[in-house]
Amino acid sequence: MKTHRSLYTAALIVVLSGGAVVADCQPVAGTIDATVVGGEPLNVLGNVTGDLAGATRAVVLGQKASDDGSVTLELAHNFVIFNRGSLATTDSAVWTPVPGREGVFHMSTSYTITGGTGAYDGATGELVNDGVADTTTGLVTLRYAGEVCVD
Repeated sequence: MKTHRSLYTAALIVVLSGGAVVADCQPVAGTIDATVVGGEPLNVLGNVTGDLAGATRAVVLGQKASDDGSVTLELAHNFVIFNRGSLATTDSAVWTPVPGREGVFHMSTSYTITGGTGAYDGATGELVNDGVADTTTGLVTLRYAGEVCVD
């Protein structure tokens, strides 16, 4: 009788919650060192360390310069994670000029995870980064942090 009551209680919880599956969310952090490789649209390729270790590709989908010298970018990223799959994101970045350093920008990006493959199939979540982009050398160096959720 006790077993039937436990099964009934578990089924009732699922029904009352609408059968919703709760995503398992994990904090992630690390670094990205990348290089602007050109192309149309503009591509940036890089190495990723930390929890999403592997490689990444960013595609610049649009950009808008402001009177103060800052640049707002719309991007899409693909992260290929060693032995575990991939993540896709859509992003918005702001590059702010570093005073006294021609062509060097402080960058801040917000990533929205839109899916993935392998262990990250159906992933959601948010990432942010903080770093430096040097347009004279084409090098980008940053730290990322956030949360990846998988059903």
